[in-house]
Amino acid sequence: MTTPERRLAEALRAQASSAVTGAGSAMGTRAVPPPSTGVQAGIALLIALLAGAVLGITLALLSLLAPGVVPGLG
Repeated sequence: MTTPERRLAEALRAQASSAVTGAGSAMGTRAVPPPSTGVQAGIALLIALLAGAVLGITLALLSLLAPGVVPGLG
Protein backbone atom coordinates (compact mmCIF):
# COMPACT_ATOMS: atom_id res chain seq x y z
CA MET A 1 0.00 0.00 0.00
CA THR A 2 1.40 3.40 -0.96
CA THR A 3 1.18 6.51 1.13
CA PRO A 4 -0.46 9.69 -0.13
CA GLU A 5 2.91 11.47 -0.05
CA ARG A 6 4.48 8.85 -2.32
CA ARG A 7 1.56 9.05 -4.75
CA LEU A 8 1.86 12.84 -4.80
CA ALA A 9 5.60 12.62 -5.44
CA GLU A 10 5.07 10.19 -8.31
CA ALA A 11 2.40 12.42 -9.83
CA LEU A 12 4.65 15.46 -9.58
CA ARG A 13 7.54 13.55 -11.18
CA ALA A 14 5.30 12.43 -14.02
CA GLN A 15 4.03 15.95 -14.55
CA ALA A 16 7.58 17.36 -14.54
CA SER A 17 8.82 14.78 -17.03
CA SER A 18 5.88 15.39 -19.36
CA ALA A 19 6.49 19.15 -19.15
CA VAL A 20 10.14 18.66 -20.14
CA THR A 21 9.29 16.48 -23.13
CA GLY A 22 6.33 18.63 -24.14
CA ALA A 23 3.91 15.70 -24.00
CA GLY A 24 0.66 15.70 -22.12
CA SER A 25 -0.51 19.15 -23.04
CA ALA A 26 -4.28 19.27 -22.91
CA MET A 27 -4.65 22.22 -25.30
CA GLY A 28 -1.83 21.27 -27.64
CA THR A 29 -0.07 24.58 -27.17
CA ARG A 30 3.67 24.93 -27.56
CA ALA A 31 5.98 27.04 -25.48
CA VAL A 32 7.04 30.18 -27.33
CA PRO A 33 10.73 30.94 -26.89
CA PRO A 34 11.42 34.41 -25.49
CA PRO A 35 12.94 36.94 -27.89
CA SER A 36 16.68 37.09 -27.69
CA THR A 37 18.16 39.86 -25.59
CA GLY A 38 20.52 40.81 -28.42
CA VAL A 39 17.58 41.83 -30.59
CA GLN A 40 16.04 43.83 -27.75
CA ALA A 41 19.32 45.61 -27.08
CA GLY A 42 19.70 46.42 -30.77
CA ILE A 43 16.22 47.92 -30.91
CA ALA A 44 16.89 49.98 -27.77
CA LEU A 45 20.14 51.31 -29.24
CA LEU A 46 18.42 52.19 -32.51
CA ILE A 47 15.70 54.09 -30.67
CA ALA A 48 18.32 55.96 -28.62
CA LEU A 49 20.26 56.84 -31.77
CA LEU A 50 17.16 58.16 -33.52
CA ALA A 51 16.10 60.16 -30.47
CA GLY A 52 19.59 61.69 -30.21
CA ALA A 53 19.57 62.60 -33.90
CA VAL A 54 16.17 64.27 -33.60
CA LEU A 55 17.29 66.21 -30.51
CA GLY A 56 20.53 67.28 -32.19
CA ILE A 57 18.79 68.46 -35.35
CA THR A 58 16.20 70.32 -33.28
CA LEU A 59 18.85 72.14 -31.25
CA ALA A 60 20.86 72.95 -34.39
CA LEU A 61 17.85 74.40 -36.17
CA LEU A 62 16.80 76.31 -33.07
CA SER A 63 20.25 77.87 -32.69
CA LEU A 64 20.34 78.80 -36.39
CA LEU A 65 16.84 80.18 -36.67
CA ALA A 66 16.60 81.91 -33.28
CA PRO A 67 20.08 82.81 -31.99
CA GLY A 68 20.27 83.38 -28.25
CA VAL A 69 17.31 81.13 -27.35
CA VAL A 70 19.50 78.21 -26.36
CA PRO A 71 22.24 79.46 -23.99
CA GLY A 72 25.73 78.43 -25.03
CA LEU A 73 24.80 77.46 -28.56
CA GLY A 74 24.30 80.80 -30.22
